[in-house]
Amino acid sequence: MATAIDPAKVPQEESTMGGRSPDSITHCYRCGGLMVMEQLIDLPGHRCVQCGECIDPVILQNRLRSLPISLS
Repeated sequence: MATAIDPAKVPQEESTMGGRSPDSITHCYRCGGLMVMEQLIDLPGHRCVQCGECIDPVILQNRLRSLPISLS
């Protein structure tokens, strides 16, 4: 199941990936639970111990690419 990331909850430096790596994720954007490092199929990533959300660099990149752009 795909989940949406609330752009208001994503810090600016993380949304541009400048200055922060996926290794610095400590809480789940879906439920707020603890994220732990885990070896996913072929990449290291994070898994939430509370809801099971899995995040790796490719997932983050694809989600950030699909965020709507506001023209304000």
